[in-house]
Amino acid sequence: MTTNRRRKKVASYLDEELPTAPTAPRSVRTDPIRVTLDLSPADHRALKRWCNSAAVELDLSQVPLAPVLRILGKELVDDPDLAARVRTRLEEEAGALR
Repeated sequence: MTTNRRRKKVASYLDEELPTAPTAPRSVRTDPIRVTLDLSPADHRALKRWCNSAAVELDLSQVPLAPVLRILGKELVDDPDLAARVRTRLEEEAGALR
């Protein structure tokens, strides 16, 4: 059986503000984020051929695919015409999947 005194004690406890845990400021992520990409063998061969020909033209021993894709991502974000072409291709491919 609950007494009035106990009810008042519980009620006053519930009315108190609960202490909040200190919050740490959000940190900005600086580590790279890994993204995986599945390519068809034909697309992979075509991209590797492009990388190999770019290496010859630039007089480099090799041009890895990863930096090329990073640059393409930056170009996509920075170039409205390229972004529009990619959107158009996405619409076309989405329509083909319907």
